[in-house]
Amino acid sequence: MIGPMSPDEALAVARLRQWCHDRLSLASAHSCDYQRQGWQNRNERTFDARLVRVIDFGRALGKLDGEEQTALVLTYRDRQPSQQIAQALQCSLRKLSYLIPSARRHLAAELDRLNLL
Repeated sequence: MIGPMSPDEALAVARLRQWCHDRLSLASAHSCDYQRQGWQNRNERTFDARLVRVIDFGRALGKLDGEEQTALVLTYRDRQPSQQIAQALQCSLRKLSYLIPSARRHLAAELDRLNLL
């Protein structure tokens, strides 16, 4: 059902998974891992970069319509079975098989437009 992916679509899926991981890290306050290794080894910029990545990707994902967002998040973040995704979207499995590749292409195009791919 997921179908073959172009390299840009594969990168978009990788960014989606990275966004999920970064979002979870920020929400659970695991973004800053300060260790007592000396004052100069602390690098707050890497933690700021995680926050910026989450915000930027959220902006790109927000450009997709709700049905595409839901399909991508349920497929790649939550790894739900196709039947449950189709039920949540109130569509057929056939429509879902067209919707997911289309959503991946739209996400890849939006990430490319924002130079986030």
